[in-house]
Amino acid sequence: MTAKPTASGTAGNRLRAAALWLALCLAGCAVAPPPRDDGLAACRGLFQDLDAGITAAGVRDEGPYPVPGFPYLRSTRLLASFRDEVGAPAQFAAWAGHMAQLDTTARSLELRNLGHDDAALAAELAGCRARLLRDDLAAPGRRAQLRDAVVVPDDYLFAWRVAGLYPLTAPLVSLGVAAWHRDTRATFAVPLEELPVSGTLHRWAVPRDATLDPEEMRSVLHDSRDPLGLPQPEAAAARRLFDTFAPIWEVDVMDDNDRIGLPQRDGPTADIARPTEFRLLSHTRFGDLGLLQLNYLVWFPARPGDDIYAGRLDGLHWRVTLGPDGEPWLYDAIHPCGCYHLYFPTRHLRLRTDLPYFYYETPLLPQAAPEGRPLVLRIAHRTHFIRRVYPAAQGEDRPAAPLAWEDYDLLRALPEAGGHRSLFGAHGIVAGSERPERWILWPMGIRSPGAMRQWGRHAVAFVGRRHFDDPRLIETLFEYRP
Repeated sequence: MTAKPTASGTAGNRLRAAALWLALCLAGCAVAPPPRDDGLAACRGLFQDLDAGITAAGVRDEGPYPVPGFPYLRSTRLLASFRDEVGAPAQFAAWAGHMAQLDTTARSLELRNLGHDDAALAAELAGCRARLLRDDLAAPGRRAQLRDAVVVPDDYLFAWRVAGLYPLTAPLVSLGVAAWHRDTRATFAVPLEELPVSGTLHRWAVPRDATLDPEEMRSVLHDSRDPLGLPQPEAAAARRLFDTFAPIWEVDVMDDNDRIGLPQRDGPTADIARPTEFRLLSHTRFGDLGLLQLNYLVWFPARPGDDIYAGRLDGLHWRVTLGPDGEPWLYDAIHPCGCYHLYFPTRHLRLRTDLPYFYYETPLLPQAAPEGRPLVLRIAHRTHFIRRVYPAAQGEDRPAAPLAWEDYDLLRALPEAGGHRSLFGAHGIVAGSERPERWILWPMGIRSPGAMRQWGRHAVAFVGRRHFDDPRLIETLFEYRP
């Protein structure tokens, strides 16, 4: 005999059934209704059913990685690096809590892109997530399983390297990388005032509404540390940190492809009528320290031309790594493809002397980071390469066009006609931004080299293995200079 369901259980079943039915209908699929609510098992089933619908509809967010066996959690390379270090209960709870928050954010964006941004469903998911988390944290066996399950794969495909005869082709690619390094160093050796300008220098900057002085920065970074030692500033403090270190984007503008815009999936391209800077907080680890990173990202409609590196949509990603006292330790930059990684160390860091020589891409340090702020990034036309980093002169009144700023998560659910959709598709790659270079560089094991991609999916070296979000990246390349 079947037990009579409670009113709350019946309502929950109807809600889950409606959510799953909508997801699968949008994907062109049909499925039997989910099982009746029987507590924790039903909560796990809810997450699994939604995952199935989200995947079938093609709106899976490819940033944070799902944790196998824990459908209410997602992880990053940073969090995975803590899995053998979270011994104290408070540390383990904070660690799992961060993964729960990653799933909360990603799932909310997925449901928005699915057209089912439903408050009641969000509340039920939050309740289930809290119950599952509480249950798993209380069970030693489940805690051990969670440690084992939090593994984030890298973005290099070993099978491709085997098929592409990597031991033979990597040295050839290294020659091309070395040539770009030489050209870049030669450009940075030219005095700033002698750098060629092909069009007109145009500046953009987010208005610096509220900055922090050194004492305030130290206080924010110290007082906001969580049990993992990671600074977690509140939104208002984070905004002031971003304003304090925001760069001035100075672009050699030849045509509209050199103008900053708001990225659009249709094309893909960037709407230059809405110049926008995107901001993202991240963390890195240096010894026992957890350091805060400020990420700034702008987009251009395209990298024009007829070479193998040209294609639709382009951009520039600038990152500031702050020391524990709020002083910058390192600036670095990539294009959103993960390409053209440049490092600008401050006086606090120096390049390690024990870096490998063979099958290894040497980091490129074209200049030391200048003192002072705001920093100006001189950007070339067409290629959008950084040509120089220099401080704005004190009292300088050169005009800068205002930039709006948005949280990076807007890119994961861009408004468009009829709803929302992520800029990023399968494997975090922006569909339509592929470059011809992918047909040459695939033996390095990177999916679609040159294509724009999502945070957390940036392989930044063709030879060897290196990721932009590797939590130990900086300490593997640099050592602290007292």
